[in-house]
Amino acid sequence: MPITTPVSPRVFKAIEKSDIHTLACCREEEIRPILPCLVRLSLIAPLDLSAECIAGRFVVLRILSGIEVVNSLVALLSIDFPALEADVKKEQQLRQKLGGGGQGESVLVQNMANGLALEFECSDPTRRLRLLLSELLLVMAQIREPRPDFYHKSSELFDNPCYLAEVSDVLCIALAELPSLLPPAEVAEALLHVTHGPTLISHMVANQPDCFREVVTGLVVNGDKQDEDSPGGLLRLQAVRTLCQMNPSQALNVRALCVEQCRMPGLAVYLTLDAGKAGSGLSGSGSHSEGGDVVSYVTGLLLSHNHQQRTWFAQFVKSGQRRKYEHQASSALAALRTDLSERLRNLLLFNSGADDTLPDSQVIHATALLRLYCALKSLANLKFSEDKEIGLLLQLVTCRPPPSAAGVRFVSTGLCMLIACPSLISSAENERRASEWIKWLVKEEAYFAGASGVSSSFGAMLLLMAIHFHVQQLSAIIELVSAALGMKIITRATNLSRIKYIFTHDVFTEQVVTAHAVKVPVTLGLNANIPGFLPVHCVYHQLKSRMFTKHKVPIKDWIYNQICASSTPLHPVMPQLVEVYVNSIILPASKGAPTDNFNEPISEQEIMAVFSQSIFTERTSVKSRSSSGRVGASRCTWRGGSAMLRGKWPPGQSHSPAASLATTSTQTSSRTTVGATGSPDVASVMTSQLLLLYYLLLYQDVRLSNTHQLLANTRRVHAYSPHLFAQLPIRYLLSHAQKEQRLYAGLFSPLLKLLVSHYPQLCLVEDWLYQSPPSHSRLGILPPKVPLDPPSVARAMEGAADNSGRLLVLLDRLMQLPPHHLWPLAAPLTANIKCLLQPGVPRKVLDTYRQVWFRLNSLFPRRLWAMTVEGLLPAELLGRTHRTLTEDDIVLDPLYVLRCDHRIYRCAPLLQIVIYMLQVYLLSSRTFLSQQMQNTPVLTAPSPASMVGGSGGGGGNTTSPQALEEEREKLRGALVLTQESAAVQILLEACLIKQHLREGEAEALTQQEVRSIVCSYIHQAFLKDTTLAKLVHFQGYPDELVGPVVRGVPSMHIAIGLNWIPELLQLPDLDKQLFAIELTSHLALQNAMPSTLSISRLGINTLATLLSVLGEDERLKIMEWSLHCVVRMGRAFPALVDDLLHLLVLYGRVAAAQAALSPAPAPKCVAFLDSMEEGKVVELRGDGMAVVEKMDYEECAPAGSPSSPSPKTQLPRRLPREDKLYASIIAAFRKLVNESTMTHNLY
Repeated sequence: MPITTPVSPRVFKAIEKSDIHTLACCREEEIRPILPCLVRLSLIAPLDLSAECIAGRFVVLRILSGIEVVNSLVALLSIDFPALEADVKKEQQLRQKLGGGGQGESVLVQNMANGLALEFECSDPTRRLRLLLSELLLVMAQIREPRPDFYHKSSELFDNPCYLAEVSDVLCIALAELPSLLPPAEVAEALLHVTHGPTLISHMVANQPDCFREVVTGLVVNGDKQDEDSPGGLLRLQAVRTLCQMNPSQALNVRALCVEQCRMPGLAVYLTLDAGKAGSGLSGSGSHSEGGDVVSYVTGLLLSHNHQQRTWFAQFVKSGQRRKYEHQASSALAALRTDLSERLRNLLLFNSGADDTLPDSQVIHATALLRLYCALKSLANLKFSEDKEIGLLLQLVTCRPPPSAAGVRFVSTGLCMLIACPSLISSAENERRASEWIKWLVKEEAYFAGASGVSSSFGAMLLLMAIHFHVQQLSAIIELVSAALGMKIITRATNLSRIKYIFTHDVFTEQVVTAHAVKVPVTLGLNANIPGFLPVHCVYHQLKSRMFTKHKVPIKDWIYNQICASSTPLHPVMPQLVEVYVNSIILPASKGAPTDNFNEPISEQEIMAVFSQSIFTERTSVKSRSSSGRVGASRCTWRGGSAMLRGKWPPGQSHSPAASLATTSTQTSSRTTVGATGSPDVASVMTSQLLLLYYLLLYQDVRLSNTHQLLANTRRVHAYSPHLFAQLPIRYLLSHAQKEQRLYAGLFSPLLKLLVSHYPQLCLVEDWLYQSPPSHSRLGILPPKVPLDPPSVARAMEGAADNSGRLLVLLDRLMQLPPHHLWPLAAPLTANIKCLLQPGVPRKVLDTYRQVWFRLNSLFPRRLWAMTVEGLLPAELLGRTHRTLTEDDIVLDPLYVLRCDHRIYRCAPLLQIVIYMLQVYLLSSRTFLSQQMQNTPVLTAPSPASMVGGSGGGGGNTTSPQALEEEREKLRGALVLTQESAAVQILLEACLIKQHLREGEAEALTQQEVRSIVCSYIHQAFLKDTTLAKLVHFQGYPDELVGPVVRGVPSMHIAIGLNWIPELLQLPDLDKQLFAIELTSHLALQNAMPSTLSISRLGINTLATLLSVLGEDERLKIMEWSLHCVVRMGRAFPALVDDLLHLLVLYGRVAAAQAALSPAPAPKCVAFLDSMEEGKVVELRGDGMAVVEKMDYEECAPAGSPSSPSPKTQLPRRLPREDKLYASIIAAFRKLVNESTMTHNLY
């Protein structure tokens, strides 16, 4: 009976599950391989004595009863296996010692007179077992030795097919009876090195079904990376494949193991093909096409996220093409290609008619197959067969699918395949066929887009490819195809010449491309969630390559409509589209081509039409969109909207916040309809307004940056009016984009950059950090119920002093409103702000008003600033002006902010608002001056004669434009510094305590708070521009403010760090020198550093020098002003005490000498000096009088008289200036010694 018959899956499944009745139905040749297992089963005493088990044993005996070979198997099972086991162990020890050598030595077989085959045939069962085990253990020992090539054991016993049945029986019984000595996995590994090894392995596993997984795992794990590169790999592949054919239910697990270990790819392919031929779906469902999952499996391997698996399978395909086979059928790659070719033929059989129409049921399968071929070509470098594959592939690619979403995907994949596999159109006939198909696509694109309902049709991809081909951007085409297919395409640019010719000459000429792009409708509701290639991609690349301007095709309306149709999340191409559009309006295509055509900018009316719509009622749900279409959209015209921005209302409209909001808002709808006002369709108001704001800012930036070039080319470019920018809610749009950055990715960062450059006043750090405090107050519910309309707010503001409770309740209610509901009340709140400066207004009212003002500041800040400045102007200044103050007026002269009512400087909450406005207007003025210089650059310098109005002389030297620009920049910087220094000086003057406010604790606290606010502003100003600090101190300010400024402005240390105090000491003005010494003394106390010590020593030397060179009056002035400075320096630096005492001694000598030369010296001057030595009190009063005790020589009133003072009463008397100075010097001397030495515990 031949035993080469493979074990059938039915027999293996029956023996695995002990299905005796199925085995009874099998033929004798089918159960021949598993006879050892059945015989052993019949001889073993059963543990289960049930009737079913006994009946099963009878069935087994009936199966074996008619088979002759069973008797020999019974004899094999009747030998002494314990003795055999002992000899096998000795044999293993011997082989472990001798290795693969010593083939003549064996414990199991001795005295073998004949050959191995003859000895096996003539021996008894015991000796047969010994002979087989001896030969098997020898092979197992030999394969452990390292060898460069695959080792094949030549053996008479294994090579002769006539002994194969008996060898298989003996082997199976030996494994069953000696399981601990012969592991199945090791035995299977050894059998691979003998003839008929795969057959023996399958019989071994069939008789022991439980070892299937162990054997297969061992064979796969020990396999090669590429299993078809060596004879051993092929034998291993055959063995595992035979096992999987015997047990097909485990084929998928074995395939998964191959992929996991990245070994034996040929086996994985064969298992996939075998499963397909058997018609077994891998997932157990009907999701796969007929023939298994070959396409999806191979595609998954090539596009796997695991790089190791992807490289492993790609190498299998590459090595399979290099390998030369005598019989191509033995190659796994050849079998795979044959299967795929057969699938191509089967798909083409479904084509109906002469127009190659592909049925809808086959479109998805055809798309997957094309994508697989693209992956094989690009990732595994598969070369298509000219006679088998290229013709079939091109025929499938050029099929005409039905108009559905799957059909659109099929066409897109086909287009990409023509790029990824240029060999498909290598012949003229194939090129003609591809050209006709592309022309058909162009003609049917609109029908496909409408019938399929897919927003990203293949028309955009066609147009985009044509654009890239025209501008020679072949790498961009490859990137486009890679993104569409989801894989990296590797194609040489030289191989795209044929397809490029089809696109640029046969189908899409350059003029056709540009004309077609404008006619493509915009994508409604364009957002980042829409996949694929859209018309916006085509327009973007055409704008970038300047194809519209080259052929004079207007594109402005299309871009404007696409901006209006954009929604959130913002599509990433939209900011790039705006950028290239702005460049195409202003900049030429190349530097040497100033006569290029340019695109038209968006008009101000179109921009106003979008901004006239409300930004506070965004679309929230589809249901509201559909229902709102039945409601009439009440949209205000731009005139009404601008009136709202100015805080005014059109006549006849209500002043309530709800009515005001309804005036400027649109009803919630998916797209606003075009009404009588001509408003455009807007999908998302906020998105469209942000894109238009970005367009305006970018336009202004590019125009100002290229003004020189524009003027040099004598080209005038439209400039948007400042009035347009003044009406835009820039701050609100920016804050919304900042909060929703996930919706506006790619727009917020460039938008913020442009705003910082052109509108820095809207990007202050404190504005980003400011958060409106939560209002936990419930004052708004108190009676009386004040209506929230402008007249009520105006009346409440006017009665702030008399009826502050009413105003507080109203302000608390305003704090509960959102900013856009609060804005209609901005006009009365700012127009009556001076009412809050009246005496008796509670601090709570002022603080709440400031919070309300800053909430309004988050919406339309620039208009609010102008209204507030106008409301704070004093009555006398308002009487001289006959027009409303505008923002332009304040930008030109920022000091308008400080020309407010003088009472503002004694109201800290409102002063914070004023200083905030001063800061933003100074920034606005600085930016305005810079933009004015950019708007009017100097191209050619005038001659000196023309500058002075001379008539002749062409020989005068002209100044270069660069020098004039530098001079203009210096003048601009000087003007900015003048404005800022004037603002600082005015604020410092406001810190002076007026004479009528010097008394009273409340006034002192208010003044202290005002000084703190002013010093905080000065600190920031000095840090921003250190030159400003130097200029302010060179200008000087009242001496009584030097101390508060040094203590309240931390940045005053820059006077020491930048070392400009020595420059101040070198000025020829004595007052400036004394101011420098006063400043140095205060800085010494505040910042006691080595550099301060050096400057203090310089100040002491300067005083000594001035004392020796100046006249009498100047010397006295110096000594009078510097005494307190000397004491402060000594307190800060005790190391200077010696120099300071020497200076005071010098002061005393000079004062004494001056007193001696006085024409009318004081009487008893010596007695006066003696009284000083006796410790009597001598002080200097603020009015210049010296307060001393009366001397005993002076006349006194009689004791007891009314005019007689008490003995300890101090009487003021006037002394000469020199004597008073002398007394002050002595007092300063004492104070210096006390504060510089005693307080520091130096002695």
